[in-house]
Amino acid sequence: MADAAICAWDAKYTYNFWRPVTAIRAAGNLTWSSFVVTPPFPDYVSGHITISGAASKSLSLFYGTDNISFTTGSDFLPGVTRSFGSFSAASNEAAISRLYGGIHFRSANEDGLATGMAIADWIFTHYLEPKGNRSRK
Repeated sequence: MADAAICAWDAKYTYNFWRPVTAIRAAGNLTWSSFVVTPPFPDYVSGHITISGAASKSLSLFYGTDNISFTTGSDFLPGVTRSFGSFSAASNEAAISRLYGGIHFRSANEDGLATGMAIADWIFTHYLEPKGNRSRK
């Protein structure tokens, strides 16, 4: 997830792409605003989704399956929970929420998700090896 964050923030300042609020207001709708507070840094790629993609893929690779059901809560909505049938379902919902919230273009979400998953694949195949008989016990 840390590698995904580094990649996302490097991309943000390499591409320096505007947010939807800037684009929509530049097109003439001066009163439009997003449902989610727009962060004060570039749109592309979505850091939130790049990290979510890395996390979901890492967990899937670690457990050997994506199809693990779980329920999670929110610090911002105490008592509210969401249940998912897989890690990828959670990361896909996170991605679309950023689009619906009005703070990312679809490309920032889709490319961020794919990037995070690719990073997790690379880390898993290069660094996370089976314990085998190297245990101290």
